[in-house]
Amino acid sequence: MASARRAAHGQLSAWVVVAPHLRTDGLALPVVHDSLDAFRKRYGARGGEGFLIRPDGYLGLRDAPVSAPGLRTHLALTFRT
Repeated sequence: MASARRAAHGQLSAWVVVAPHLRTDGLALPVVHDSLDAFRKRYGARGGEGFLIRPDGYLGLRDAPVSAPGLRTHLALTFRT
């Protein structure tokens, strides 16, 4: 996560959004339990996928399975200076 934050020049917040019945023991990121299933419905999420949601609510990246290199590449292109 630290390398992703560096690629985003410190402008990245990350959460794990999960169905209410899933266990999240040992995760290093904050967890949001989506009790209304709103995230899955809005973005069509399936297990094992990762999403980068822009501050305006639009989808910036969808990756399955989630990969650190894919996220870093996307952030580097988005935040290039």
